[in-house]
Amino acid sequence: MTGNLVATRSVHRDAVRLWASRNLAVTVFLGAYFLTIVVGNLIFASPIGRESLKASRLSDRFLAFPQTFTLGYWMLLLCPFILTPLIVSATRRLSARWVRRAVEILPEFSRFEYAVLCVALFAFVIGQFWSADVPALFASGADDLASVQARFTIRERIGYITLVPLQACLPYLTVYSLIRAIESHEQFWIAFTIANTLLLSLLLIMTNMRWPVLLFSLSMVLTAFVYARRLPYLKVAAGTVLVFAAFLLVSTFFFRLAPAQGSSQPGRADIVQTSQHVLESVTAARRYAPDLLISALNRMAIAYPYYYQVFTEEGTVCGGVIAQARRNPACRPSEMINARIYGLRTFGADEFENQGTSPLAVHISGYALGGWPVALLALGAGSIMLGLFAALPLDHGASSGSLTILGASVGYHLSQIPGEGVVFYEHGLIWPLLLILGYLLWRWMVSATKRRIAS
Repeated sequence: MTGNLVATRSVHRDAVRLWASRNLAVTVFLGAYFLTIVVGNLIFASPIGRESLKASRLSDRFLAFPQTFTLGYWMLLLCPFILTPLIVSATRRLSARWVRRAVEILPEFSRFEYAVLCVALFAFVIGQFWSADVPALFASGADDLASVQARFTIRERIGYITLVPLQACLPYLTVYSLIRAIESHEQFWIAFTIANTLLLSLLLIMTNMRWPVLLFSLSMVLTAFVYARRLPYLKVAAGTVLVFAAFLLVSTFFFRLAPAQGSSQPGRADIVQTSQHVLESVTAARRYAPDLLISALNRMAIAYPYYYQVFTEEGTVCGGVIAQARRNPACRPSEMINARIYGLRTFGADEFENQGTSPLAVHISGYALGGWPVALLALGAGSIMLGLFAALPLDHGASSGSLTILGASVGYHLSQIPGEGVVFYEHGLIWPLLLILGYLLWRWMVSATKRRIAS
């Protein structure tokens, strides 16, 4: 079963929806970059900047850096809004024919093979969670510092080999099933979409990280936006509200803002305590919503002034591209900047400053490795990648459609982390592509075996 045997019927889209769908990857890149990095820096430069930092318990000392709010500061911050659309447009025009030819050979999953693949991946991840005692670690910790420590411990125990299927392969497969469910209305694909979504969301939450589960949820919302045949805007509005609510609830638990529940009566049913804790979490989420939103705006944005100050005045102190390509380099920009940020916190040194990282968008990370030349090279390479996703046909099968949504995920990661992370990290682009390639080779081997038997 090679080739695009399950072609998606064309979806009627109005002009706005069609434009947004065709430019999904670049729109997500620029939108996420604007919301998580640019908005915060605009606030820092405004009269309310110091109050915003104070509300997030962050030092405002970077406002006195010599390089903060200079011309070069704003040029590096805003250059993606000028260069990326131009590069994406040129790449789409030049590559459209070749991308369409590549799409022609993409295989569609059979029901049996899809079910076997999902069950195998979920079984592996759940087995790793069980052996690492993830549920107990996830529930541990009476405060935010203990919660962060639990996150580091969970990641260390389950390892990279578990995070790859969890954050890269299973989200891709779930998006695939949703597109098939929208197209066919078949119970098989509907059932797998529901089951995959619920189980994958639970597993992602149990890693004690907010952004993986929120990014997965947004991917599902974007899939509905691009491929829903009825009421797409209503579905997206409802999905966005749910994602926002999930963000508040997950953040409330992550920072342990709701009081922990202890049993006051021996033998009392856990379900009672859990229900009470959920209600208190909802109340805490409403109470702390403004603080959580301000924290989300500042969390990524505050790193940019440090990047520009350090790597403008001190140069490539962590080495260039070649130095960073080596295994376990002595200095990484994201780790160095994280240590400097938290070393300046007004309430004391952060216990985890040597474990955490503060990565930034692909071109800012490039600036740290070689100034403007590497920054522009990194932005150009990322924009070409987005242009290739923009060249994908929207209605040419669920495999092609899933790649369109994957492009949105790539766009988000380009706005947040270095280029190598977009490709090779546990949520990297390479893993769904290897999954597709592996399935393509499998179908070719099956077909070749059948031909030999028949002859």
